[in-house]
Amino acid sequence: MGKRNFKSPISRETSNITFLRPAKLAEDKTEGVIVEGTFIEALPNAFDDKKSDYKFTDDKGNIIVLNGAGNLGYQMGFINAGDFVQITYNGKQRIEKGKMEGRMAHNFEVLRDEVEEETL
Repeated sequence: MGKRNFKSPISRETSNITFLRPAKLAEDKTEGVIVEGTFIEALPNAFDDKKSDYKFTDDKGNIIVLNGAGNLGYQMGFINAGDFVQITYNGKQRIEKGKMEGRMAHNFEVLRDEVEEETL
């Protein structure tokens, strides 16, 4: 019988998980591109069932989980699992109209890679 090589199916030795919280980004005054990777799935937020968290993987196999906030949820509604995206955090901005007018909200920009597949 050959030598066996057992590994845990739930652990990835080569990948890391990074959790990004908009509140922490705002506190640290972080702005700019915060995620560039493949969208995996939306997950229910453990603390607020009205929000989702978003899971991505980068080109090195690292996992990024971004807590939903601000206009991120709306924009992610147009993104499908497997899409390569770039997400920019633009800090907090005052809401200009609607029922939340005057409140400060986290502002994101979600871009999807639109590179066309080469045809054979």
